[in-house]
Amino acid sequence: MTNPNPLHVSSPKGQSKSFPEKTTVPTRRELDTAASPPRVFFPLTPLPLQRPTPNPRLAASLLAAMGIPLLPLLVVLQLLIAPSPAAASPHISAVISQSGLDFAKDLLVSHAAETLTPLSVPDIEKSMSIPLVGTVRMTASGIVLHGLTVTNSTVAVGDTGVVVAASLARANLTMEWSYSYSAWVVTVSDSGNASIQVEGMEVGVSMSMKNQNGSLKLSVMECGCYMKELDITLNGGASWFYQVFIDAFSNHIRSSVENAITKKITEGALKLDSFLGNLPKKVDLDSVAAMNVTFVNDPLFKSSSVEFDIDGLFIPSDETAVPSDMLLGDIEYALPLGSSSKMLWISLDENVFNSVSALYFKAGLLQRMVDKIPDQFLLNTASWRFLVPQLYRKYPDDDMLLNISAISPPSVRINVGRIDATVDLDVTVSVLDSGKIVPVACMSVSVAVSGAAAVSGNNLGGRVELDYFSFTLKWSQVGKLHTVLVQTVLRIFLKHLFVPYVNSYLEQGFPLPIIKGFSIRDAYILTSYSKLIVSCDVIFIETEALFPVQTHGRFVL
Repeated sequence: MTNPNPLHVSSPKGQSKSFPEKTTVPTRRELDTAASPPRVFFPLTPLPLQRPTPNPRLAASLLAAMGIPLLPLLVVLQLLIAPSPAAASPHISAVISQSGLDFAKDLLVSHAAETLTPLSVPDIEKSMSIPLVGTVRMTASGIVLHGLTVTNSTVAVGDTGVVVAASLARANLTMEWSYSYSAWVVTVSDSGNASIQVEGMEVGVSMSMKNQNGSLKLSVMECGCYMKELDITLNGGASWFYQVFIDAFSNHIRSSVENAITKKITEGALKLDSFLGNLPKKVDLDSVAAMNVTFVNDPLFKSSSVEFDIDGLFIPSDETAVPSDMLLGDIEYALPLGSSSKMLWISLDENVFNSVSALYFKAGLLQRMVDKIPDQFLLNTASWRFLVPQLYRKYPDDDMLLNISAISPPSVRINVGRIDATVDLDVTVSVLDSGKIVPVACMSVSVAVSGAAAVSGNNLGGRVELDYFSFTLKWSQVGKLHTVLVQTVLRIFLKHLFVPYVNSYLEQGFPLPIIKGFSIRDAYILTSYSKLIVSCDVIFIETEALFPVQTHGRFVL
């Protein structure tokens, strides 16, 4: 039976690789004094910021209701933040731009709209005095919110947090109703069901985040739900009861549904807070090195982006990651020009790369015994009989070995448009005399390489090319060595063995901190003074990896 008077209450694909031209590596003094090449520009002066004034009461997020993370969705961690003079120094930082926030919001709002329903609303009981009838006890039970249709959603960044709002075109509810009253000695009762059409609903939440001992702490600043119009249709029972029920229950139903949705959003925010708190504080690269991914500083909320900083330096794998206490000077970074087209910007300081090279050096991994080279005949004393006669006389036709050891950690220097590295090596020449290794000479070799980084999948890797090298003889037990021949052998070794060996590791790279289920797309790389910046979009590839969240914030490794 229909109520005759319903109540109305108001992405180009692929990866980016860009190798700088091969050139001789200038000295540090030359780099510091030379004019900046025009190839890549990354402004280090702050851009003017205009802050929005979003309304947190209409703030939005069905997504937070499901406990799915919004802000750490694309990164977890990194870009070009603007720390205060007393802030801790980050070495990796990230910014989620407006397009990145919109991507996360669209993904999560659509999922939340599906998973939020069915939503049960607490039963409502009410007694009401009706002329000629007496006191009527009425109940609305089994109230369930069903399908939701989202027409529009927005995400805005305020001074202290993020506001997410969703507008719903309609929502459907079903329920059971009943009433009873006493007429003399007889109890009269009736029951039926009803459907409720909600036209126009606003749901939203405003959230802030703080750094708490290297982890992120999320707090809900304000949360709300507002329903515009209710159209209640009762089925069954006596028609005289319809308007009475609508008058008595419409506002109660409205407030109960609004409270239920608000409670669900708040519960989701608590799950989101737990997710952020469980993000790992270090990410193992291998058995030797792990990246310290503890957060430093509070997230920075700008007019159209959210920025996060992490420590970023590599530490021994068996060491516990702790927040850094280092200080940074009065420097402020802003998004590069044209950044609005990319979802995510990740910045890595050159100290990130130098920290991992220092760890490998300390672990004794930067050394290798070489017994095979492309021109294998050079590793036999017979090839040296006329150039180093004393070597051949003492060890005729013996095979030779090269023991290559770094004497200090490789040094990486990032500048505008180029990446350079230098490493100092000891190259010890030995012979195999009756199965015994006998050192006969040692050279000090300084090698300079240049190259470029590239993103493959979610990994940051790269390649290098030999720029130049120099060497000096440290000691010899077989007389002086022929400089031209030694230079030729070293060039063959460095170009055809050392550089390919280094590149085999650099091409593997290390994972950028992207949350599981997402993949980097259309990345390109900028280099600024001491920083490497990855600008990219992301796509969602694994639904089960995020809905529901089962990884507790683990990174893709």
